Amino acid sequence: MSLLAPEHYNKLMSLGASLNYHLTLRSIIQGKTSASVYVDRVQKPQAAFLWRKEKAWLLGSPVDTFTEDLLDTLEGGYFQILREHGADRFRLHYDEMWGSVLDRVFLGLKREEYPRSYYHMDAGGKKWDVNLPPGFRVVEIDEALFASEHGNLDRVRDETVSERDSVEDFLESSFGYVAMEGDEIVSWCMSEYNMGDRCELGIATIERHQRKGLATQVARAVIGHAVRQGVHGIGWHCWKNNEPSVRTALKIGFKHGLDYSICQVKIDDN
Repeated sequence: MSLLAPEHYNKLMSLGASLNYHLTLRSIIQGKTSASVYVDRVQKPQAAFLWRKEKAWLLGSPVDTFTEDLLDTLEGGYFQILREHGADRFRLHYDEMWGSVLDRVFLGLKREEYPRSYYHMDAGGKKWDVNLPPGFRVVEIDEALFASEHGNLDRVRDETVSERDSVEDFLESSFGYVAMEGDEIVSWCMSEYNMGDRCELGIATIERHQRKGLATQVARAVIGHAVRQGVHGIGWHCWKNNEPSVRTALKIGFKHGLDYSICQVKIDDN
């Protein structure tokens, strides 16, 4: 098993073909999102494990030597990093060929399967006007916003660096908007994993302002910005049973693409 150097990530393109609806993978493989990658062999890899923060992916085929060595390799590296950051589990996305061998790969670790859904749209050729309820306004996420002292700014900052390596990296490569009531940020939406004419959306609204249509309108602001930048293919991932997220996606105009399973792997019993 080898740690693959970033300049060789393009060798993973064919391994990740079945998970093409995850722009995260494309962004990692094309060097736009930092990650760590283990492969069975550097030349023509057949199996790969990628991780970034608390998300991970298994790609390719379950090569015997790779599956046998993976857990020991992760225990000596990735798992220690998770523990140092206070995490006791990670979210695993995997090619369907790995489904039958996960018990063997993560022997002794507790796993829980969860269904997720992917929605998508072609946003081009449409108007994306924003119509917030009275008392709210939409503001672009930019340097001026981060220089302010608005309420919930820390939560927005945390969201920007969930994908990018820094706020500066986000401002250079992504975009987003917030809804504000007075000096408080109450809802936000931002582009994630921008790749050519595609991106995905990350979105949240603080609990006491949910069910007011804020998420829908802030998302419309982001999608309108995306279209002006030539980004038409927009993706939306959510938990399959997250009815508010599903309703919001459909209300905005997203179409259901597919359902898929992930698992949360718990590395400690504490």
